Amino acid sequence: MSSAKRLSPTEALDLLIRAETAELIGLADQARRKMHGRRTYFVHSLNLNPSNICENRCTLCAFWRETEHTDAYTMTIEQACRHIDQAAGWNLTDLHIVGGLVPELNLEYYESLFAYGRKVLGDVLIQGITAVEVDYLASLEGLSIVDVLKRLQDAGLGAIPGGGAEIFNPDVRAKICENKISGRAWLDVHARAHEIGIPTNATMLFGHLETPGDIVDHLASLRDLQDRTGGFGAFVALPFHADGTRLNVDRGPAGHTTVRTVALARIFLDNFPHVRVLANYLDRKLLGVLLSGGADDAGGTSIDERIAKSAGAPDKQKFSATDEMAEFLEGLGFEPMLVNSIYEPPAATAPLPPAETPCIPPLARLSADSAIALHDKAPFWQLGQLAHEKRLKMNDPSTATFVIDRNISVTNICQTGCRFCAFHVDPGDERAFVLSIDEIAEKVSGAARAGATQVLLQGGLNPRTDLAFYEKVFSTIKALGLSDICVHSLSPTEIGYLAALDDLPVADVLGRLREAGLDSLPGGGAEILVDEVRQRVSPRKVSADRWLEIMRTAQKMGFKTTATMVYGLGETTAQRVEHLIRLRDLQDETGGFTAFIPWSYQPANTQLPMAPQSGVDYLRIVALARLVLDNIPHIQAGWVTEGPDMAQLALSFGADDFGGVLMEEHVVRAAGASYFITADQVISLIHEAEFDAAQRTTQYEILHVHQRGVTG
Repeated sequence: MSSAKRLSPTEALDLLIRAETAELIGLADQARRKMHGRRTYFVHSLNLNPSNICENRCTLCAFWRETEHTDAYTMTIEQACRHIDQAAGWNLTDLHIVGGLVPELNLEYYESLFAYGRKVLGDVLIQGITAVEVDYLASLEGLSIVDVLKRLQDAGLGAIPGGGAEIFNPDVRAKICENKISGRAWLDVHARAHEIGIPTNATMLFGHLETPGDIVDHLASLRDLQDRTGGFGAFVALPFHADGTRLNVDRGPAGHTTVRTVALARIFLDNFPHVRVLANYLDRKLLGVLLSGGADDAGGTSIDERIAKSAGAPDKQKFSATDEMAEFLEGLGFEPMLVNSIYEPPAATAPLPPAETPCIPPLARLSADSAIALHDKAPFWQLGQLAHEKRLKMNDPSTATFVIDRNISVTNICQTGCRFCAFHVDPGDERAFVLSIDEIAEKVSGAARAGATQVLLQGGLNPRTDLAFYEKVFSTIKALGLSDICVHSLSPTEIGYLAALDDLPVADVLGRLREAGLDSLPGGGAEILVDEVRQRVSPRKVSADRWLEIMRTAQKMGFKTTATMVYGLGETTAQRVEHLIRLRDLQDETGGFTAFIPWSYQPANTQLPMAPQSGVDYLRIVALARLVLDNIPHIQAGWVTEGPDMAQLALSFGADDFGGVLMEEHVVRAAGASYFITADQVISLIHEAEFDAAQRTTQYEILHVHQRGVTG
């Protein structure tokens, strides 16, 4: 078999029948390591089964009961909610809800249950009801599959488990679950879920009446749907347990069949991110073999799991706490990763009842290689979820900040002539201007009258605007007596230019400017902090080392600064990551950066034709920045280049700050961006993103919080 060629169903069947078990394990382990290394995932889940009464009466199921049976039950909504109440404070990753098909468990019941779970358990993933139950609810309510899914999604459903797939072969299905929906119908429910953005898992129950050909056909149907939708997160291999079932099978599969089936699944399902086995179904020694033979997910704690237990799974196979599972995996040489069922890390890492040992440690700092892999390979929404979790830990989870400011362009004459800049002009150009000190002072006064707390002076590298000029500008601004105004001005490029004009050390220039009234420095001029890129797009601008050295000097003198990146200049992923890591390294040294602001290159009216970056690209960069820059407190959204909608979305992808209102902005507008926004609009957008809007100062001191639902 060629590793470069996708395995066909015929080849898969041949492997399953003829390959040596060690060969299968080896091929599967290679595939698993390529995708996940030694990382092994697990969840901390509460299982909630609202009823064991079921109209399907499947012969393969040991869990269901007839209505009159002494063990039969159907929970009222109040009883089900009490189970959820008991789990508050357990730091679960998942609430897993599946139940029998009974009219009392109607759509309204599940909507109420999911909404209550979301209210009580917060960020816990609600993974609920199988495709079989969705189809049942649609018939019960006279609704379409999509209508049912959307209502459940609105109520809090975060993912759909893979139960009810069993084996798709209709002849086998007729013997093991005669009244259950067909395999085609099962696949259709999952396809509809994927279309509206609900992630799902897929299962296969094997080791009963199926043939090897049935196994491969089942996997092929899953792979085909995944090719079309990409909506499956994991394939879950379920070995059949015979105890308590009505199926004429003495026992389920032993280790040989289980190992080979799991290994084949990993090899054949090349488009599935994860292969999961369930610890509560398996002997622990066998579990260890499976994790070395293709599976990267061990299931989890599964508190109050009843379905496997009813089929004979012994309690000793269960893991009662996350520390127990982590210790087990570490003992096998794996790296344990506590996640939820869509592979998000938990929002909280406090000790988990009933565990008494310290919690799972946080993920290690991202290396350059890991950051590159995330940038290039992770789905942008998954990257965003990881970044959002980190943002919620680093910043107030209830608020997003903004500042009221004014950008004042002092001059558009610039000797640098960067190819990506549409703002600069040459001396003598009819568009050239230099503001007078009085004009600048009036603009600052106007900004203060309008409620601004920050002004940013920026301009080209013009000999007329030298150090003495800016000393006069800043001292004039301070003389206005506007105590609320922070002078956040002059990028490292401009500071370096002023030092070169007067042949002074950077520290001397900064000292004189601070004495005149400069408060903090913006991070402009960084572009991409890799000289190979800078030589191509801005060869006369300061080098990457010089930019960083000027920032280092300023920060060691006590200045707080921001950092930026302009991406989309033809740089590679590795160069983007190098930029971020150089900022992170300087922050480790000085702690002087307050925020990072990424901007996409705007190609209109410039000398550097490049394709515009998409909104997905932007959200990916925001998220990656939040994950890499673990020591910079804030990530700022960029509505000036990306527009208000994307900036709002960025608040769910790692950003915690909406940026400034920007009463006046000319540099980006010259490159074709034409967005305009008011303070009221900023507040409304933040509220719509489900945060309180907090007006801040340049140094992120909170001035006023505009709470959602509160006017004035």
